[in-house]
Amino acid sequence: MKRPILSRRQMLLGSGAAALLTVVDAFGIEPRWLRVTEHDVPVAKLPKILNGYRIAQVTDAHLKHIGLIEEAIIREIGQRDASLVLLTGDMINNPLHLHVLEEFCQNLKSRGRTVLATLGNWEHWAHVPVSLLQKIYQSQKVKLLINESVSIGSAICISATDDSTGGIVLIDKTVSDCTAVAVKLFLTHSPELLDRLPETVGHFDLALAGHTHGGQGRIGSFAPFLPPGSGRFISGWYEVPIGRAYVSCGTGMTAIPARFACRPELPIFTLRQG
Repeated sequence: MKRPILSRRQMLLGSGAAALLTVVDAFGIEPRWLRVTEHDVPVAKLPKILNGYRIAQVTDAHLKHIGLIEEAIIREIGQRDASLVLLTGDMINNPLHLHVLEEFCQNLKSRGRTVLATLGNWEHWAHVPVSLLQKIYQSQKVKLLINESVSIGSAICISATDDSTGGIVLIDKTVSDCTAVAVKLFLTHSPELLDRLPETVGHFDLALAGHTHGGQGRIGSFAPFLPPGSGRFISGWYEVPIGRAYVSCGTGMTAIPARFACRPELPIFTLRQG
């Protein structure tokens, strides 16, 4: 029995329907569909009190208003009772959106929760005054880290650089105050820096970056478009000179307001004795 041969008209209609579904998904569905990824981070000699300690990373939010995706981020962080929230750059693209950042941070606050922030390339490229950023963050009890380290109690130290694409990284200054503690975290926005760090910087239990948006649009695992400063990184786990690193797909968008096969991501990391 012969198989039916599709007519040219049927093929065009099928191609058109597939294209329409792709456009609907990329512009209407995926950008508003948060993906929460959960990861265990084994730490040698982790104090018992920190076993199960949760860390949420929010990156590349490119805030313009508090919409469905932002509400989902706030809700998921609250439901998972994250003790530490790290905002790893590109939170806004425009100084006019500082009030949105303030509202977002206000909604993240919770008793016993620490929120820290770093700079991304867009805070530099959009000429967002650092003094205004600091003022907004401070008003919501968020500390902005630029080439510096901060400790949480006596067991956790977080080192955070300026962005290597839009700013100036002072690596020695960044890690100088991170003394011998049980847990060491390293934050930077553009992940290409991670491959340039000398081993003399020391070992970190977890390094976090963003910037790539996971390509924002993918064909399988292939990301055709990555911003300068991505290096070899797209998203997920990587081995780098200072330890293990995770690159998040981020939650916002730039250039084209669409995502395809690359939903907004909120990674949650749980410290485990290992």
